[in-house]
Amino acid sequence: MKKLLFVFVTLFLSTAAFAQLEVGQHMVGGRVGLGFQLQNSGITYSNYGDTLDWGTLGDEWGLAYYYTVEEHIGLGADLSAAFFDGGDVNFVGSGDDEEMNSRLFNAMLSARFTLNPQNRFRLYVPVGAGLVSSKQKMKVDSGSLHYHKSATDNSFGWFIGAGLESDIGHSGWSWGLEARLNGFSYDYDKLTDGAPSPIKSKGNRNLSYMSFQLRVNKRF
Repeated sequence: MKKLLFVFVTLFLSTAAFAQLEVGQHMVGGRVGLGFQLQNSGITYSNYGDTLDWGTLGDEWGLAYYYTVEEHIGLGADLSAAFFDGGDVNFVGSGDDEEMNSRLFNAMLSARFTLNPQNRFRLYVPVGAGLVSSKQKMKVDSGSLHYHKSATDNSFGWFIGAGLESDIGHSGWSWGLEARLNGFSYDYDKLTDGAPSPIKSKGNRNLSYMSFQLRVNKRF
């Protein structure tokens, strides 16, 4: 099995290119994908310590531009928006409703490191850092407790990922799959300031989410 895996990787990395990356090329691309949170918001809304999820599952859309400064390295910018629906807790017959949703807008400088730029099938690592603007909205309706509030917080954000792409024909088009770990922070005191007991937060909280994307790029 190890020998077969070694042979596969060797063939994969040595496949001749039909439209390899070249110094001076421009690349523009779009992507769609799904993401899911890796931490909760830290906001508690009951005396039992129940917390709200800021985004259990969401969709992400993005655009990117890279300039190939060296055949292994592209530098550029990455813009994206992500829309998450958080945990919606409904107990049948109780009338309780506790939920959050989040809207993220990301503007980042980015770099892309391609392991095998001369090949038709390419492995690459994207990284980026910049601004994340997050608008989050919470709703707590439980018995006599009714609290609704939304707030926007801007923070430093980042991502790192891994991707695989393949050329489509000979005209510079390619498609691929990419996975990313994304991070930002949010000050939850903005949502809980003035909230009735037992609603409270842990203040500024570092958050992250995984995203899995389908990408299409054009080089020229």
